[in-house]
Amino acid sequence: MDLLGLVTLWLHVTAAAIWVGGNFMIAMVIVPYFKRSLPPVERIKIMTQIGRSFEPIGGTCVIILIFSGLFNIFTAGVLENPDLIGPFMRMLGVKILLVLILIILTGIHGFIMAPRLARAVEELEPGTEELPDHIDKMRAQMAVVSSLIGVFSLLVLLAAVALRLGI
Repeated sequence: MDLLGLVTLWLHVTAAAIWVGGNFMIAMVIVPYFKRSLPPVERIKIMTQIGRSFEPIGGTCVIILIFSGLFNIFTAGVLENPDLIGPFMRMLGVKILLVLILIILTGIHGFIMAPRLARAVEELEPGTEELPDHIDKMRAQMAVVSSLIGVFSLLVLLAAVALRLGI
C-alpha cells in the first residue's frame, strides 16, 4: 500500500469512528444521562443544541467517507483480480446499501424530525415541564429512528470488517 492509500484508508476509518462514535456517545451516554436528570422539555432543548453542534462534524465525516471510500474501491487492486470481484463486490454492494440507508435515516432524523420537534417544544408555554401527547409521540418516533441509526451503523461496521477480511 502506498502512502496515499494509507492516508486515505486512515481518513476513512477516522471519519467512520468520529461519525459512528459521536452518534453512539450521544445515544448511549448523553441521552440516558439527561433522561435521568432533566425534565423532558429542557432535555429536548439541550439535545437540539448538541445535535446542531454535531451536525457539521457528522456531515463532514460523511463527505470524507464517501470520497475516501470511492478512492479505496478504485485503488484496492480488487477490481484487477477476477477471483475477488464476485465476493468483494457483493459485500461492497451490501455495505453501500447499508450506508445509503444510514444516510437517509440520519437525514430524516436531523433535517426533518429534529427541527420539527424543536419547533414544537419552542412553541410550548414558558414553564411547561411535561410534554403534550403530540410532542411525546414525535419524540418517540425520533427514538425509533435513532435506534435504527444505531443498528445500521453497527451493520455498516460489520460489513466493513467483512470487506477487510475478504468475506
